[in-house]
This record gives sequence, structure tokens and C-alpha cells, in this order.
Amino acid sequence: MRLESKVAVVVGAGQQPGETMGNGRAVSVRFAEEGASLLLVDNNAEWAQETLRAVEKTGARASVLVADITRESDCEAIARTAVERYGRIDVLHNNVGRSRGDRATPDMDAAIWDEIMAMNLKGMFMT
Repeated sequence: MRLESKVAVVVGAGQQPGETMGNGRAVSVRFAEEGASLLLVDNNAEWAQETLRAVEKTGARASVLVADITRESDCEAIARTAVERYGRIDVLHNNVGRSRGDRATPDMDAAIWDEIMAMNLKGMFMT
């Protein structure tokens, strides 16, 4: 097991309802199968809990934290919680992003642009 005794934080671990497994959930399950302990982070508690149930089937140690990476205080809470629960962070998998559909840049207003940048760039920087 390649991640035995490692601690992984998966941001964007939940997934919207659907027939397929999304990237965040798939990565979480795979990391668990490889022996990692996981902090599953998502801004939707229900979706994160569903991922937790999938991870628990592997026998891995895991927990959920509801957080929004566009908020600096939530990003600080992610790091603090991982260290409190697991002692450290070995792997950070940041699996979040927002696009707001297929629009040409000139067709976006500043509010949409700010929302996208807060999630995709600022959130990545803060975590």
C-alpha cells in the first residue's frame, strides 16, 4: 500500500448526485485503498458524508470537514483540523474548481470572474 501511514486531505471530496463517481470521491476511495488516513473536505456535508461511507468500506480511517475554500478562515480550519485529528498532512489533493459554463471571457461580468478566481486560484493558494 503506497500511502500506508500517510495523511491525505482531499478538498472537494463530495460529489453531486449522479450515476458515475466523481474525481473527488474516486481519489478519496483510491487513497483509502492505498492505506491513507483521510480528511474529506467539501462545502456540502451530505455529499462529503456519502464519500465517507464509500471510504469506510475500505477500512480506512477518515473524517469529514465542511469548509469553503473561498474563505481564508475555512482554509486555516482545514490545516488545523487535519493536524488535530491526524497529526500532520502528507498529501493535499485540491479537487475543486468552478467554470460557470462555457462562456467567452468577454461575456462574463466582473462578479462571475471574481467567483471563479476565488475558487480556482485564491482557494488553491490558501489551502
